[in-house]
Amino acid sequence: MANLLKTGIQFLADKLKAHASETVIYKRGADTVTICATFGKTNYQIEDDSGFQIGGQITDFLFDAEDLIIDGLLTVPKAGDQIQTDSAIYEALFLQDGCWRYSDPYRKIIRLHTKEI
Repeated sequence: MANLLKTGIQFLADKLKAHASETVIYKRGADTVTICATFGKTNYQIEDDSGFQIGGQITDFLFDAEDLIIDGLLTVPKAGDQIQTDSAIYEALFLQDGCWRYSDPYRKIIRLHTKEI
């Protein structure tokens, strides 16, 4: 019997890529790859040493994990990687537990946390 949740996630990921994404350039050093990504956002709060909480919102990019092939190898995002859109350049931003995470239990979609530079 097919796993309905996994099939549904694949279906939705395909629709997200086909109907809600735009082409961006993913950069790591001198290497670049063109991928389709969807804009997202993440709200965050951090606490300084005195207990004061600071919050904000960052720009996320969601894309298929299988699309991130750099120098011929399937890879995952790293700090310092950049995404270039038609209007801005964004850099991977370390946020609490890293600069990225999978957005689903089957590791189909990557959510990359960024800041505009």
